[in-house]
Amino acid sequence: MTIRGIIWVVLLALAGILSAWVSLFGIIAAIRIDLRQDTLLCLLYCGLPALCLPVFLFVRPPRRAAVLLSLMALTYLGAFSTLSWRTCSELGYCQSLVATVMQTLSTDRVLAFFCVVILSLLAQLADDQSSLW
Repeated sequence: MTIRGIIWVVLLALAGILSAWVSLFGIIAAIRIDLRQDTLLCLLYCGLPALCLPVFLFVRPPRRAAVLLSLMALTYLGAFSTLSWRTCSELGYCQSLVATVMQTLSTDRVLAFFCVVILSLLAQLADDQSSLW
């Protein structure tokens, strides 16, 4: 096995572990959330993380999975930011929309989702059989 092959395996393993963590969070959030308000946003907030591991494992080719995961991560950021904005505006402590999005982007769950995307893309570059090189 070459160095690039080892790097590829390590990157995919890290991405798999993070995607499992993100999916577990999505399942836990689905159990706890109240779906009576903003049902679509709540379904996106719970469903997108829950689908992270199945998309990572079962969507082929891997390039398509990385693109789909990146779209899911961006949509998750939007849904999470909207729910955060709704909560802080109801309670009256919002600073600005950009501040809310940046605060949401700094949470562990969103960072882990984007790390899955980045690690998947880096694994594409390190793949021995990749046609990119």
